[in-house]
Amino acid sequence: PSYAPFGDNGEIVVSHYSGAASGAVGLAWSWRADKGTGDWQHFDLEGPSGDGGLLWPRMTTAGENHDVIHAIALTTPTANGGELYQGMDGALLYYSSSDGGTTWDHQDELLDGITADEYLGWSGDAYEIQARGDVVAFLAGDAWTDFVLMKSEDAGDTWEKTVIWECPYPMFDPAAPYTVDTFYCVDGSHALTIDQGGKVHVTFGINRAHADDAGTYWFPLVDGLGYWNEDRPVFSNDLNALCPYDDCVYTELVEDYNYIGWAQDINDNGEWDILGEVGAYYVSPSGMPTMLIDNQNRIYVVWAGVTETYNNDLQDYRHLWARASSNGGDWWGGFVDLTSSLVHSFDECVFPSISPNYSDDDYIHLNFQYDTEPGLHVRGDEDPIGENVIGYMKVGKDEFPIGVKEYEKAVFGYDVSQVSPNPVSGT
Repeated sequence: PSYAPFGDNGEIVVSHYSGAASGAVGLAWSWRADKGTGDWQHFDLEGPSGDGGLLWPRMTTAGENHDVIHAIALTTPTANGGELYQGMDGALLYYSSSDGGTTWDHQDELLDGITADEYLGWSGDAYEIQARGDVVAFLAGDAWTDFVLMKSEDAGDTWEKTVIWECPYPMFDPAAPYTVDTFYCVDGSHALTIDQGGKVHVTFGINRAHADDAGTYWFPLVDGLGYWNEDRPVFSNDLNALCPYDDCVYTELVEDYNYIGWAQDINDNGEWDILGEVGAYYVSPSGMPTMLIDNQNRIYVVWAGVTETYNNDLQDYRHLWARASSNGGDWWGGFVDLTSSLVHSFDECVFPSISPNYSDDDYIHLNFQYDTEPGLHVRGDEDPIGENVIGYMKVGKDEFPIGVKEYEKAVFGYDVSQVSPNPVSGT
């Protein structure tokens, strides 16, 4: 997510310095004029003084020659050795440069609407940024913070905030928890894309959360993937607004409308046949989404989904699943397992990332990580270090079952038994 085209045919990468022993703080930028070849050039961006540096940046480029940089990064939280910044424990700051990083038009900017007046701080990696022309947009949020869209239509000069989902417990501090009711929530993994008209489309993982005096909790098997765009109403702060199940007493999700991803019944026996032990990424079983909209208004979404019948006898594997919409998100076609081939039968496939810059050809292009062990080494499962592979995948758009949707007049007062297709939901 921190790699982008740069110049006529170049590339640029941004990462952060980590640890006091490095002798440096802030962001490290590397670029070269011809992608894939030549020496790298470097420059640093320290960020605001006295805050302990910047961590976990996200960056995109825009402009005719991809020389306009837009980036967001988090001030170092106190748990990582940082300090409060303008009253926030992890403030999300905005940066932009119209000359490739030589000078900065916007630097260390804490935007109105995401300050200490509204939030205590943000979590690392729970945000992403995209740009198309002068339209710049980024998402931020997780279970314990509102799910927020910040959008600029003038290349970052002014911004508008939209709360896509409102956390029912505002200003909740996970470091000092108290007992709250269990609620369905955004899981912190999400993605956005911008269409030709400048409209933002969003997808996000769905999970459930709870807290008491002992700490905060997540629900590893609460599953779902949501969708939203700027023409849709936002979600409320009702505890069950994002409930993804048929027996919900209340929900604002509608299947194939704003609820677009869930675990598939591969063997068609009516059950989700998994071991029930999954890698601890702290996201939904249908999480880590990435998305693209092409110039024909077709949306492609890929996510890492826990998949039945695939496991290593101890934990269930995730595969890369995908769906597409032929009409800008109005409805969605069938599910596709992109990693169903034998070569990935014993692989955990995670962290997919679609290139946002190939909207005109007949393929989507994505990277993802795979290895034989579900989970992480540095947190969660804390598995032993093993070999991991970053793979590239080129998927033909014609491999996505778009299908045909027939619209009929709604029928009321009738008892419907056998229907086709089956299962169906709604009216």
